[in-house]
Amino acid sequence: MCAQEFLDALGDHDGVAGHRIGGHARSIQNPVEIEIAAAVRDEPLSWNDPELSREAREWLLLAQFDSDTAADMMWGDSGVLYWLIRRQDLADLRFDRAMFTWQCS
Repeated sequence: MCAQEFLDALGDHDGVAGHRIGGHARSIQNPVEIEIAAAVRDEPLSWNDPELSREAREWLLLAQFDSDTAADMMWGDSGVLYWLIRRQDLADLRFDRAMFTWQCS
């Protein structure tokens, strides 16, 4: 059984994007992997194009920084900053190829 203090602490973070290093992005609008995939393509693709989905699966989250009043950080209207990198670029330590996007609520 969980202590009530622990459950209350979890509740305080419910619905908050939060800060992350690696893992899975917690997008507050569209999936950030799709946004990045669409941005790096030479030709525009429809959001439901299978090629765009294939490209999006190549992108991994490096870091995510949420607006945080305790840290005096506010990105737009309670936004979140995201840096993503392709799987092979991460394996090759090519951080110069990372891409950035951000979203606001």
